[in-house]
Amino acid sequence: LPGDPFRLGVASGDPLSDSVILWTRLVADEGPRPDEAVPVTWVLAADDAFTAIVASGTTAATPGFGHSVHVDADGLDADSWYHYRFRVGDFTSEPGRTRTLPEADTTPDQLRFGVGSCQNFEAGWYTAYRDVADNELDLFLFLGDYIYEYAANPAPDRPRTHDGPETTELAGYRDRYAQYKRDELLRAAHASCPWLVVWDDHEVENDYADDVPEDGSDSEAFLARRADAYQAWWEHMPVRLDPPTNENLQIERAFRFGQLANIMMIDTREYRFVMAFGVDGFRLENDCDVVFDVFLSLCVDAQ
Repeated sequence: LPGDPFRLGVASGDPLSDSVILWTRLVADEGPRPDEAVPVTWVLAADDAFTAIVASGTTAATPGFGHSVHVDADGLDADSWYHYRFRVGDFTSEPGRTRTLPEADTTPDQLRFGVGSCQNFEAGWYTAYRDVADNELDLFLFLGDYIYEYAANPAPDRPRTHDGPETTELAGYRDRYAQYKRDELLRAAHASCPWLVVWDDHEVENDYADDVPEDGSDSEAFLARRADAYQAWWEHMPVRLDPPTNENLQIERAFRFGQLANIMMIDTREYRFVMAFGVDGFRLENDCDVVFDVFLSLCVDAQ
């Protein structure tokens, strides 16, 4: 490799009581990306000095999935904190901190979690993620719009801008995720605790619903774009999911934090009805009768 391949940081997610997913993706800021699989060594320890190793192994980062790595580190103790890192050749990643969930029949005293969404890179700095990293949360829930697909739009009121045109194909989506993940505060938040992640619309295209794009044009062409977008999302998220094989990917998941919390992560886009009036056209006081008629027709269809 021509340089440090861990420029996008590390992450963990989808923890269970005995396992957790560890993530990274190899990128090359200089020179071409390798066109073959790269062996990646990972290690999990009970201490931040990595003297008490509890699990380790080697996995392959393949070019077909953007040299991303999803390791299911299992056989772990419940309700326990761990530290992890990756290594390729002479390069070692920054360390990450993660945890397993309590057993389902236990009664934890508390659950400290954060929530985020809609992190438009052009709209501002990620200052809030400094608090996420500093507050030692048990979990962080990200509820969608991890990236925005918009083309670069430099303006006086924007502190920073996207690179390149609107994302419509796999290479563009990969580059957009890479741009976001190079933000040091976002990387620090990912490295501080496990994340539970779902998508909304901007991971693909603004206001899409099911197989219908924003402009209501040809669904077949849009589904090819959606397939690329879903693959790029999977490549960059620490999720306990098999990689997509077509334009579909079922992401609904549930996690139980002992008897204290049951967290259900749902998909509000892949199985969504098209908005009848659009974002700006709906006014409840004007369109209530029409909306009610649509609702009744859906109930009849469901019967």
